Amino acid sequence: MMDIFNQFLDPFLLTGFLIGVLYFYFIATFDFWANNGVPYRKPTLLLGNFGPLLLFKKSQQDGIYDMYNWFKNERYFGVYRVRSPIFILRDPDLVKSVCVKDFSCFPNRGIPVNTQDPLSGHLFNLEGKKWKGLRSKLTPTFSSGKIKRMFYLLVECSEEFQKLIRHSATGAPVEVRELAAKFTIDVIGSCAFGIQINALANEDSEFRIMASKLSKPSYKTTLWRMLRTSMPRLYKLLGVQVIHPEVTTFFKNVVSQMIREREKSTIKRHDFMDLLIELKNKGSLEGDNGSTQGLNEEDAQAAKDIVLDENSIAAQAFVFFAAGYETSSTSISFCLHELALNPQIQEKLREDILQGIEKHDGKLNYDSIQEMKYLDMVVQETLRKYPPAPLMSRRCEYPYQVPGTKIELPAGMRVVIPTYGLHHDPDHYPNPEQFIPERFTDENKRTRHPYTYLPFGEGPRNCIGMRFALLQTKVGIISFVKNHRVEVCEKTTVPIKFSKRSLVTTSEGGFWLKISPLE
Repeated sequence: MMDIFNQFLDPFLLTGFLIGVLYFYFIATFDFWANNGVPYRKPTLLLGNFGPLLLFKKSQQDGIYDMYNWFKNERYFGVYRVRSPIFILRDPDLVKSVCVKDFSCFPNRGIPVNTQDPLSGHLFNLEGKKWKGLRSKLTPTFSSGKIKRMFYLLVECSEEFQKLIRHSATGAPVEVRELAAKFTIDVIGSCAFGIQINALANEDSEFRIMASKLSKPSYKTTLWRMLRTSMPRLYKLLGVQVIHPEVTTFFKNVVSQMIREREKSTIKRHDFMDLLIELKNKGSLEGDNGSTQGLNEEDAQAAKDIVLDENSIAAQAFVFFAAGYETSSTSISFCLHELALNPQIQEKLREDILQGIEKHDGKLNYDSIQEMKYLDMVVQETLRKYPPAPLMSRRCEYPYQVPGTKIELPAGMRVVIPTYGLHHDPDHYPNPEQFIPERFTDENKRTRHPYTYLPFGEGPRNCIGMRFALLQTKVGIISFVKNHRVEVCEKTTVPIKFSKRSLVTTSEGGFWLKISPLE
């Protein structure tokens, strides 16, 4: 009888023991912030402080904003993602320290990558010397001179885009992000891959299909992207692939084909593919003045150690596409949404655009866009109110004492900069929910701490494609506003509700507006 009882008892004991071990494993770190004298909120088992985000009850933007306001009088505070302690900054001076002054301690984002994915070796993911070398090698690719030479490609895409806008200007509700995405797919396809995709006209474009697979919100993919920093070992052990294998194969094949065609041809398009192939074959690029781009000794050596092959080029071209098409199309859409809600701002912007074009013989060119000051303010205010990424992440590479405190962060600690919170802090931007482009006059910018505005990050690890992204966004807005009026309609969502499944700032229900030709 006792033997039978023991047989039943043993599994119960074993199960209880395992549950106990797991329980203590998950709560073992929950005294970290209390022991270090850092303000924090009590975490929840299995979720930490990120329950509403991990369970998709809140968008990233709303969740980060709520956290940011937990400790309004503090310079920093602590949270837990699942079981991992994370240090969150509220003080712009601390942001500057992490991004610039003490960058040597925070050069990496701390995002685990499964190296078996051939498209994972791009600039956003790489760390240490590999990142430094590739960044040094690629920086000349995004110089103002190089971008100016490829501006004609944006004009070609803009002309086709305006035809689509005219066709859509019926007064009926239009989902403008769908239109903007076709434009940005065409632009990046042309500039990064050297291919005339014609996504504007061709509904069955392969690039459009792959873009859809890449950006389609998925609970599974979003959850893994949020969990990989808190459970990196499990992420790597399971070999999770957040990029669809079909997308990987497609981009590798396209780049391989383009490299073969370019190396056989003598035709130069002056696009990014030309520049990447030049880097592959020569090891460096000529500067805008015709001389080889100069680097300091450390950067020059790091760049020399990096050799671009087909996989490397495919990875860089892929991240140009992935990072550029969706963020720019949503930025264009958010801007149009605000212009529809603020017709006086829209009229002032249109006047600025038409005057800029008129000064250059009625043509849209690189220099005319640089002179459109109000357009620049409108775009900056759009990126303030709707930053493409709601937060930035850095990993502490060695023990770091937080300036002005006795707190020492251990090596491996993740530091989060809540971009969305800083952009919506009334101490930095009074009436933050109002759309006020004049916040970005030169005079008003001088009154603010520069590290309260971070749509492209800051410091050596800021967005390398910032110039191109801004230019593409501005050309898209000009294409809409120059000859057409955007207005709210019965399907317009006010206020915007952010997507709960997307890590990029976008609308849950789309961007529905009415487009009408100017009278």
